Amino acid sequence: MTDKNSDQGTSERDIIDASLWEKAKSAGMSRRNFLALTALGGSAAVLAACGVDSTPVPSPDSGPAGDAIARVPLPPVGAKMVTTACDYCSVGCGYKVYTWPVGSAGGNSAAFNALGVDFPTNVLSGSWISPNMHNVVEIDGADHNVVVMPDWETEVVNVRGDHSVRGGTLAQKLYNKNNQTSDRLQHPQIRVDGELTDISWGDATDIISGISSYVLEKHSEMAWGMKMYSYAYYENTYALTKLALKAIRTPAWAPHDKPAAGPDTPGLSDAGINAFSAAYEDWKGSETIFLSGVSLYESKSILFQEWISQGGARLVVVNPRKDYTAAFAVQRGGMHLQPEPGTDTVLNNSIARVIMENGWEDSEFIRDRTVSESELGEETSWRRKMFGATFEQYRDFIMSDDVYLPENAEKITKVPADQIRQAAKMMAEPKPDGSRPKTSLMLEKGNYWAHNYENSASLASLGLLTGAGGRPGRVISRGGGHQRGMISGAGYPKDKSPDSYKGNTIELNVDRWAVEGNLRFMWVIGSTWFSAMGASNHLAQAVNAQIQKGPRLTRADAFPNGGDQLDVNRVLENLKARVDADSMILVHQEIYSNALTSSADMLLPAAPWGEEEFARMQAERRLRMYSKFMNPPGEAKPDWWIIAQVAQKMGFEGFDWKDSNEIFEEAAERSKGGVHDYSALVEMARSQGIRAHDLLRTLGTTGIQCPIKMENGELVGTVRIHEDKFGTATGKAVFPKGDWNDVEPFQRQFAPQGDELWVTNMRMNEHWQSQFDDARIPYRWERFPANVLEINPADAASRSIESGDDVEVVNNDVLTQTGGKTTGRFKAVAYVTDQVPPGVTCGYFLFGQGQLDMAVNSVAPGQADPINNRYRYKLGKGVVTRTGESEFKHTMSFTPRNLT
Repeated sequence: MTDKNSDQGTSERDIIDASLWEKAKSAGMSRRNFLALTALGGSAAVLAACGVDSTPVPSPDSGPAGDAIARVPLPPVGAKMVTTACDYCSVGCGYKVYTWPVGSAGGNSAAFNALGVDFPTNVLSGSWISPNMHNVVEIDGADHNVVVMPDWETEVVNVRGDHSVRGGTLAQKLYNKNNQTSDRLQHPQIRVDGELTDISWGDATDIISGISSYVLEKHSEMAWGMKMYSYAYYENTYALTKLALKAIRTPAWAPHDKPAAGPDTPGLSDAGINAFSAAYEDWKGSETIFLSGVSLYESKSILFQEWISQGGARLVVVNPRKDYTAAFAVQRGGMHLQPEPGTDTVLNNSIARVIMENGWEDSEFIRDRTVSESELGEETSWRRKMFGATFEQYRDFIMSDDVYLPENAEKITKVPADQIRQAAKMMAEPKPDGSRPKTSLMLEKGNYWAHNYENSASLASLGLLTGAGGRPGRVISRGGGHQRGMISGAGYPKDKSPDSYKGNTIELNVDRWAVEGNLRFMWVIGSTWFSAMGASNHLAQAVNAQIQKGPRLTRADAFPNGGDQLDVNRVLENLKARVDADSMILVHQEIYSNALTSSADMLLPAAPWGEEEFARMQAERRLRMYSKFMNPPGEAKPDWWIIAQVAQKMGFEGFDWKDSNEIFEEAAERSKGGVHDYSALVEMARSQGIRAHDLLRTLGTTGIQCPIKMENGELVGTVRIHEDKFGTATGKAVFPKGDWNDVEPFQRQFAPQGDELWVTNMRMNEHWQSQFDDARIPYRWERFPANVLEINPADAASRSIESGDDVEVVNNDVLTQTGGKTTGRFKAVAYVTDQVPPGVTCGYFLFGQGQLDMAVNSVAPGQADPINNRYRYKLGKGVVTRTGESEFKHTMSFTPRNLT
């Protein structure tokens, strides 16, 4: 129940938590351990640690399933064990997976279970199995128990089995015909009379190959597009890009959250810094860490818990939101700089100015590791030639513009001038003995999802000033969103792109290309597409209007004889007629239906994590096997297999792989010389006469950090990148200039007017991406079953909004992909909190499995950064209005999430 007299209200869950905390406190438990245990296993875990037996007793007629849920069977001796890593965030914690037939279980004694551990064991031991770590799945036609638990023996990444709430529920994402995952896609389908209808794989791949060939012949590769993930394993991404970029050579290809190909952080690239150059030990070894736009605890929990918080660095957190990481930073002697959304370039450059005014720059590093004027002249990249500078040129650029004086920067950023000076001092002032602080810089989407180039460039140059880059405890790197699973089967055909910036060709903005009506075929793989892009409502409306052109496929067309035998030729005739009527054929490839499915002409079922042998690396470039341990449901197939069937039917050679290992070995050639380089591992495997997958599997959850080298017959990983050289023509770093004057007109254009508020976005610990798994895992979903809009108490009061109210956000001034204006809107549940400052609101960035009425991006501009074709997702705005009381007002907790 909610106390109407309280500011936030006290939910039943809050009362329970308070009671539990009192019990834990009386047992001598620290607050930190209490919170950790609650995240791990809820009240049962806390009670167990207090010595209270809270194990539920199954009902007499519950049977094996009820018994399994109540007691969590232990893997018996002889249970099959494989290693894998978490499917979610960039950290990629290591896991062990145990499978064995239903009906058997191990014993409590170490000698009688596969873990070799005596039970009961301490909940924080790492070897404790929570109910969420167990499921029942099908393997070779028979039900099997499966336990997916963190590797409690590992000394890398998730040391001794630590894990996030997402990783702790991995077992619940697995297909089980008797639970919430029973709606997995299992058969290829085509839309007939408006309804998706099951067809065979042979017919599905005949149709896709046939219509693709027709589009290429009649309308060229410019009319054939692909939107795909960038992270879902080397074997898949290599196959997909080999078709799109090598065989077809279309420029209408874009990965993940981007409307175009190319780097996410071009400022780092121009400095010569790889975005994932750091090792986790560097964050732990730093003395000061500048976190730009990183909600570290919420999105990279284990990096925060095991490496950064344990290292003791002072954190300078740059974030409009006062989240848990910001509160932690201040508590530990660091700082929270709370800028106006989009003003990071001014803030970064102002801090740099203070450093140079005081002579705090690392002169020795700058002299030895950054370019001279003659060395800069050797660069051939157009961006480096346009924006790159020597230290002297960069210093003149900063010092000649008074906008970067702290007092002037304060007027733009809202960050007090004394805080700017204090941040500079914390990052760069030499110690009394003359030694320099070990300063590292991490950036994420709060930085580069605003003014992409200028924000990332200004951060890179700020880092170089402090001497960061390729040195132990002194690095510049992304924190990461997804893991690093992209090996491209070919280079991007930029020569075919019509897009340019000041006469320089850049990658094609595929969303704008689609809105303009230039595509006749679009293959969307592992993406909600519309809701994940800027100006979501407009993009969906424009594409759906094109899809509706031309004749619809009827049952009389598809099944002319009245039976179940599909007439592929008749189907192709219909689809060709639609193509010629300027329509778009949309093929959607997924594991579950989502909002985009309603627009799809065909729906293909994919086999993801756990259902195929895969490999990829995580954010410190640690390459590992993601082992197969169960069968896909129905006829679901890995993405690489689907692509291979279509490519072969189109007449393309080199797609006749027998298994995913063959792709992994072939892709190694494309990895050579890059940060993913694992060619040495493949060479060693071949010399030993074994499969490369199998050799990688022997490295377990430790894996090996890429690039991999062979030294004296041994595989040697690379701890950090840039220890000896940067990624430039001379191996020396370049100072890229991020100029506020270039983006100030855009900032003014996007800024709220009148009663509008900024609408930015965030990640949440309990959710991942579009909730394709979360919505089917009650433990996570019930915490936030609706999107929330954080709103400051002052803004809420002036709009008569309370926590738990339904609100609608409307922006009548959304800039579209083609430069026009439209209206965007979405709905959420109000979360009144001082985590956001007055004038700023924040919602989960991709809530609702693609549902447009929940898409925060609907009020974000569709106009991309002109240098790099990236959306400014963080610069949404809108009028916030209360529409009523939500059904969750008395069941969701609205207590602060930033308590430390």
